[in-house]
Amino acid sequence: MHKLFPSQLADEQIYLIIREDWVYLFLKVLVWIFFASALVMFNRFANANLPDLFVGTWGQITSLFSQVYTLFLTLSLFLIFVFHYLSIQIITGIRIVDIKQEGLFSHTISELHIDKIEDVTSETNGLLGNIFGYGNVFVQTAGTVERFEFINIPDPAGVEKLILDLYEKNSNFAKDAENNS
Repeated sequence: MHKLFPSQLADEQIYLIIREDWVYLFLKVLVWIFFASALVMFNRFANANLPDLFVGTWGQITSLFSQVYTLFLTLSLFLIFVFHYLSIQIITGIRIVDIKQEGLFSHTISELHIDKIEDVTSETNGLLGNIFGYGNVFVQTAGTVERFEFINIPDPAGVEKLILDLYEKNSNFAKDAENNS
């Protein structure tokens, strides 16, 4: 079995793996397309209207600018994909794991045991959130990380219900174990 996070137990059942909603990924790619089209428009119109900008010393500077800009465009598209793919929240039968990719070479893993939950809140804001069904889920705890935040995830009400159902299931197990003792 492939482990999704370092402390995953061999028999731990994964109920849900959550990433940021596709609408936010689409909006980020749309912004990237805007900046990529700005380079295409610059090359097309500047070459037609300012031909001196592409010859001699100015031509070398313009070429360098275009190449560096293209390099940053490529890197930013790669980072958009990496951050989207590697930042996940995992809900298992006994815990919630939040893996945040903070940089290209740094990430943070936070864990919350289901029985430590004090409150779960879901919210859907704005026109796009209501149309496409994405929103935020906040899990309140008494631990060092006071609040787990799942931002811009699909079906926040369903995620909230799943977490509360798992909490009730785990708390019933704990009560049954105490009653049998």
